[in-house]
Amino acid sequence: MYRRGVSIRTRKLVIAGAAAALLGSALAVGTGMSQAAESGVSSGDINALVPALGFSPGNPNATADRVGPTGVNVPGRCPPTQAQVNAQVALKNGTLPSGTDLESRIQRFEKTLSAIQDLKCPAASTTLLGRLKSLTALRGNADRDNILRGLGLNETPADKAAATGPGDAAASGATGNAGAGSGDINALVPALGFSPGNPNATADRVGPTGVNVPGRCPPTQAQVNAQVALKNGTLPSGTDLESRIQRFEKTLSAIQDLKCPAASTTLLGRLKSLTALRGNADRDNILRGLGLNETPADKAAGNAAP
Repeated sequence: MYRRGVSIRTRKLVIAGAAAALLGSALAVGTGMSQAAESGVSSGDINALVPALGFSPGNPNATADRVGPTGVNVPGRCPPTQAQVNAQVALKNGTLPSGTDLESRIQRFEKTLSAIQDLKCPAASTTLLGRLKSLTALRGNADRDNILRGLGLNETPADKAAATGPGDAAASGATGNAGAGSGDINALVPALGFSPGNPNATADRVGPTGVNVPGRCPPTQAQVNAQVALKNGTLPSGTDLESRIQRFEKTLSAIQDLKCPAASTTLLGRLKSLTALRGNADRDNILRGLGLNETPADKAAGNAAP
């Protein structure tokens, strides 16, 4: 009787364990399907889950520095290619979280930044750190679910804002018309590259380069255009290097007049990618392929899109 009682009890435990295992599997599968349905990719699809670096790959044979996407110098061989970074992320992690929730997004950026450093390149050779900071800034935001709902898989508030900036500028003609006259300020002032701040804000916001800036900054494109006009009357309209540089410098000066830091825009990094061409014998060919206020930094960031 005793042996049989033990046997019945054991069978019950085995059956209960099996049921729990089945339930756990079902929940895991259900969660995985939910994430896959939400993001469109599985957790094993590394290539689809690693965020874009946001800057064109360096030259692996370079020995000199280059101007990175945030305006600071980085090794000319940096960043690695997207494929190299994807492979390094896979080597270290095997899988990445595939959800579109905040913590999944943050983990993907953190693991990608770690891979960049493993490959001996600084975070500043990419736009990852600034974009990650715009995600971590949402941790205390009660409206974060609504903000995230409008974003793609690896898109961040910083990406969304930067996309809005050039759109505003395009509406004013700031990114295109090479035939603009020197008196056409609205067509000649470079795009700020970041969405306008809230004039009533009292707290800081994360700027496009990952540093905190006043929440009221930058001003609107129209405000900056007006300030440039007030101070200068005309701007050089050429597509040559020095005309481009002057337009960026005068716009940065207007930003400061309006009590906002350069870091509330992408102007400084883009200007540095222009001034870096001053000693480049091939600068005319490089400039020939650029729009009126486009810079090598703009071109590189555009090419980096997945």
